[in-house]
Amino acid sequence: MRRESRGVLSLGSSLFEAIDLIHLSPTSLFITTSNTANMSRKPPQPLLPLLSATDLVPTIQRLLAAESSLLDTLTSSISPSEARYETVILPIQESQDATQAAAGTFSMLRYSGPPDKLTRDAVAQAQKLWTAADAERLKRGDVYALVQAVWERDEKGVSEEGRRVVEDMWLEFRHAGHGVLDREGVEGYLARRTRIEELKRTFQANLAKDHGGVWFGEDELSGVPDTEASRWRKDAGRVFVKLDRAAYDAVMSYAHSFKTRKNMHLAYEDRLQENVGLYKQILLLRDENARVLGYDSHAAFRIRRRTAPSTEWVREFLDTLSEELLPRGKMEIEKLAALKRRHLESREEGEIMAWDYYYHARLLEQESAVDQDLVSEWFPLRHTLQSMLDLFHSFLGLEFIPVPDQELEGKVWAEGVEVWAVWEGRGERKGEFVGYLYADVLYREGKYRGNCNVNLQCGYTKPDGSRVHPATILMCSFNPPTTSSCALLKHREVVTLFHGNPPFSLPSFSTKTHPELGHALHDLVSRTRHTRFHGTRVTPDFGEAPSTMLESWCWMPGELVRMSRHFTRVDESYMSAWKEAHPGGEMPAEKMPVEIAERLAGSRGLNRALWFLRQLVFARFDLEVNTQPSTQALRDLDEVALFNELQDSLSLRPSPDQKGYGFVHSNHLLSLYDAGYYSYLSAQAFAADFFEANFAKDPRDPEAWERYRRGVLEFGGSKGEMEIMKGFLGREPGTGALLRSLGLREDE
Repeated sequence: MRRESRGVLSLGSSLFEAIDLIHLSPTSLFITTSNTANMSRKPPQPLLPLLSATDLVPTIQRLLAAESSLLDTLTSSISPSEARYETVILPIQESQDATQAAAGTFSMLRYSGPPDKLTRDAVAQAQKLWTAADAERLKRGDVYALVQAVWERDEKGVSEEGRRVVEDMWLEFRHAGHGVLDREGVEGYLARRTRIEELKRTFQANLAKDHGGVWFGEDELSGVPDTEASRWRKDAGRVFVKLDRAAYDAVMSYAHSFKTRKNMHLAYEDRLQENVGLYKQILLLRDENARVLGYDSHAAFRIRRRTAPSTEWVREFLDTLSEELLPRGKMEIEKLAALKRRHLESREEGEIMAWDYYYHARLLEQESAVDQDLVSEWFPLRHTLQSMLDLFHSFLGLEFIPVPDQELEGKVWAEGVEVWAVWEGRGERKGEFVGYLYADVLYREGKYRGNCNVNLQCGYTKPDGSRVHPATILMCSFNPPTTSSCALLKHREVVTLFHGNPPFSLPSFSTKTHPELGHALHDLVSRTRHTRFHGTRVTPDFGEAPSTMLESWCWMPGELVRMSRHFTRVDESYMSAWKEAHPGGEMPAEKMPVEIAERLAGSRGLNRALWFLRQLVFARFDLEVNTQPSTQALRDLDEVALFNELQDSLSLRPSPDQKGYGFVHSNHLLSLYDAGYYSYLSAQAFAADFFEANFAKDPRDPEAWERYRRGVLEFGGSKGEMEIMKGFLGREPGTGALLRSLGLREDE
């Protein structure tokens, strides 16, 4: 639908011209999935120069001023009785489409960790300006009156995506108090929301700080591989182990001494006490805001924009999983305890404690003939990423063409960041440009310590009918290469790279962080008119499902063999180093032997119920703190005690000597997944349903992949998420497929 508004088009056009300064278009990478003849193909969307620290704030100020001017023009020239979708909603949404890239720039800079203080300060200032401008926009009762009028009019002929834009925009203002509170009440509501954002920034800044570490004697770290220990600072026979996730993973998984593991665990869990008070303040402010709008709780407020129908549905869903999983979890923990008893240093330690789990889970894997360190030799980071793109080329016909290095100067934020131009490679769209994929995959100082997908530019259609193509970033913090080997991935990191998993699924034997390449794929192939519902901009309890489903391919022996390549074949220097370390040894096979791949795939069920129970700790905690019966009940609630009680009862790994603060070790319970951590579990259920219904018979079936792309991925959030799933499955999704995949129910 084209816009025909009077007196607005010229202003809108000038805004779009201003935004052209920051429309994002990317760069080059180390991978290709098609022949070199395609290298000369020129993308229709050029690479975007990065904004300098001195340009960032002035650019944002110009954009925000243009948007404010647009709202002034609309409210001064259109009355509520004249308000229509074409004259009110569409101009506002198109201006937001045009400014979305600025928000993507914030995210990129925030996660990439600019090394200079000038840029960091500029990002912080620009973020404050953006937040303040958003609050001012939502204060405007005159804008709400126009949006409310369009919402009530319920015009015929508006597209389904357009109708969802109207509903979502109306909810934005309703959730700021309009139509419920008077002007003073709206201002108070938004002031509390602004305060929440300030507290969240402080919380996030605390996460990024250096949290110190623990000194150990070298003998206390017996068992930890040299590839890990060589990264740590040494002084006079002592080793300083930093309290970061990679070091925690290494010590908890490999250190033979339970005392070492215990000391590391207690120190790690004791971090970030300062975030507990911030979290409490945020909970109370959110609770107050929800109640003044007439909701029973913050969770009831948030569920209004989720796929789940009610908080009661969520509670019942979590109850069902707990009841089904606890018996299996107890069996799994007893297996680990039996293994521990065979390795006891003293009889007092027969129970699996919090600091025992990962070490003995690794031993159990070894007893199943799965050596994760050996497996990692076949997964060099860059080759593995290439192999994953090759899979998407095979499944979806996408072609990934590296952008030449000479075109990257001034277009990327750090050395080593690379980009592909992505093209359609088959079907009626063959030859069409899709978008750009960036990869920033190695850790550096100041960078976000986890792994995530950052949307840089959403795809959308401009007012003149031309298309802005998406740009998306694979942002990871894998360990850099050593002198004798390139960067290698444990199998769990292969899964993380392909999709990723909840942020609290620490370490070994469960993936380490939040979504990756699967989300980038969703970003790239989504085709929506507006940015509001592009790609992964869907309800969070649905958003994890499409990429979660992709994990299944990381557990298929055939796919593991296809993706593999021994690191000694990556570079001659690595082969020479291997031969020097293994004189007379037989060279490893270039491809992972089938028997190793089969054993690895067969280990998927090991401790899987315990993995889900670990997620239930956070999902139940999140639901409880956000559904307290009254504000006073929330004030009286001891979050630390609640979290540790759930930790002991559900994860089945007690920590009696000291209680920790694991619920403030990530920002996921604050941003997007507040009152929504259950989304990681509902996504597992939806994903299992997708796979069982569409891919179980033939995971490489091109017709199945085409159905999945057209029926799920392309819609983004432009249709109702439950409607998308019902259309794809032919019914409502359920938990049956997930429980069958866990062996908790018989096949149907």
